[in-house]
Amino acid sequence: MNLRMIIAIATVCIAFGAMVAQANPVDIAVNGSFESGDFEGWSLFPTGDDQFTIVSPGTDGDFAACITNEVAPSAALMKNANIGIGIVEPEMEVTITFDARGTLTAGGVAFAEFFSELEGGGVSAAEILGGGPLMLDPDPAVWTSFSFTTMTGPDVSGGVTLQLTATTGGDPASFAQVYYDNVTIVVESTVATEASTWSSVKNLF
Repeated sequence: MNLRMIIAIATVCIAFGAMVAQANPVDIAVNGSFESGDFEGWSLFPTGDDQFTIVSPGTDGDFAACITNEVAPSAALMKNANIGIGIVEPEMEVTITFDARGTLTAGGVAFAEFFSELEGGGVSAAEILGGGPLMLDPDPAVWTSFSFTTMTGPDVSGGVTLQLTATTGGDPASFAQVYYDNVTIVVESTVATEASTWSSVKNLF
């Protein structure tokens, strides 16, 4: 066995040890900054006509999403649905961040909700992030940055879902117009580390 082969074998052992020990932060959100200029990656659930628009500018980019809901009582919502399959794991820490601003009157509110999805339908866990409505700045032009750290449920075979809403109350005058931007859903994953490490090892042979 020559020296090159010994070094290569040692590198493989170190690399596979690294795969177990290391985790890289991975953002699994799809089109979270809306810089595609549309709702690609998002599922929309309107309660009326023309409730979803892409506006410009965003927080620090060209675009942001806007939900305008004046149908009372109802929840117009958009979802980054069933994402991270094969990356997210049960009872894994997740950090969710986004920016939001808007106008909420006569019982209008905004919610951010996180679901651990089951393959074939249903959920193993559901959570209203922050435990209640989002506390937007009273000035509808001012963005507020939100950050929530939570855990996935015991089964994420169907991935995870982030749901953002503009929700109206029972008052006929209830109104909710909410802008969202810079959505990230970050998990500590070993998947990307494994792929890059194995690629480096193969180059030695």
